[in-house]
Amino acid sequence: IGCLPKASVRRAAEALALPTSERPDSQGICFLGKVQFREFVRAHLGEREGPLVEEESAEVLGVHEGFWFHTIGQRQGLGLSNGPW
Repeated sequence: IGCLPKASVRRAAEALALPTSERPDSQGICFLGKVQFREFVRAHLGEREGPLVEEESAEVLGVHEGFWFHTIGQRQGLGLSNGPW
C-alpha cells in the first residue's frame, strides 16, 4: 500500500470495516502499539553516545544517545534550538 495516497488507504480501510480506519494519524510505528518508539529502540539497540557535528563547519554542537533515535532533519529532542535551522 506504500504507493497509495493516505486518502485511498483510509477509504479501503473503511470499506473493509477495519478497526483502525478512524484512528487519528500518528508519527509512531503501528506495530509498536502503546510502546514508545524510544523505549523500543533502546531495548533492542541500546544507547551509544556520539557527537552532534555540524557538517559544513565540523563544529561539535552537542552529543546524542545513538543516531538510531533520530531521523534526517530532526531537531526535536536534540537541544539545538539556537541554530540557523
